[in-house]
Amino acid sequence: MKKLLKIVGISIVFTLLSIATQIGGLIFLLSILANNYVPINRRGRSSQAALFMGLYLVSTFIIVPPIAKSLGRVPLPLSKKGMIIPNHRWTCLLNRHYVKPKLYELVMKSAIQYNAKEKNIRPVRYLDANFPFIDGFPLLPHRSHNDGEKIDLAFFYTSNTTGIPWSKRVSLSGYGFCESPTPREKNMPNICQQKGYWQYSLLQNIMGQASPKEVRFDPEATRRLLNNLSEHPHTKKIFIEPHLKQRLGFSNDDKIRFHGCAAVRHDDHIHLEM
Repeated sequence: MKKLLKIVGISIVFTLLSIATQIGGLIFLLSILANNYVPINRRGRSSQAALFMGLYLVSTFIIVPPIAKSLGRVPLPLSKKGMIIPNHRWTCLLNRHYVKPKLYELVMKSAIQYNAKEKNIRPVRYLDANFPFIDGFPLLPHRSHNDGEKIDLAFFYTSNTTGIPWSKRVSLSGYGFCESPTPREKNMPNICQQKGYWQYSLLQNIMGQASPKEVRFDPEATRRLLNNLSEHPHTKKIFIEPHLKQRLGFSNDDKIRFHGCAAVRHDDHIHLEM
């Protein structure tokens, strides 16, 4: 019975780590095997945890990137300085920052075009992209993001007190800080919820976020970025909420479209597909 419970426990941990990081489950099994070579008097949960963390970090930052590149995906920048930056480094630690080279080029070129008119660099902040390996491997909770050709980008914001570009995260994950429709705009969040799609505004309700008194949506900056993204020949689709598509002046842009009620609301980020 004890052995069975151990197998079940290992299976659960393996599954959860694989879902969260793609490579974590495999690294976990390797750490169990490696723990057998630790002297008996030093074995235990702490030694296995240390082995796992060591193997995971080496794999994530040294081994995985060149293998992924050889198979057609490259990591987005880890640095907080540059044209493209992660909203949170946890995205990189969890291996959720991989894209195909053409998508990397698309986002980088659009960021460079945007900043050509800026006095100071205003980086494009990325959220979730894709895992490093295997087309079709799900990046939960996303419905797509499984082939290296999708990426979520943050909107631009401005400080209410200073009027200068907001340089901090508006929420821990980057999701959930929504630019809701006005009474005169089409309210898809309400429409979708009335149709029974309970998950549509879920992230807005659970994510910690900056106070609306501190920061506001920057429509002009976001419009310019969207325009650069849409004009790139590699861009196939961009998802944002219908009220923002109309408000920002993209009513006649067929690349920018509604994503459907089965997803979650997209007035907190840009979903880009190549």
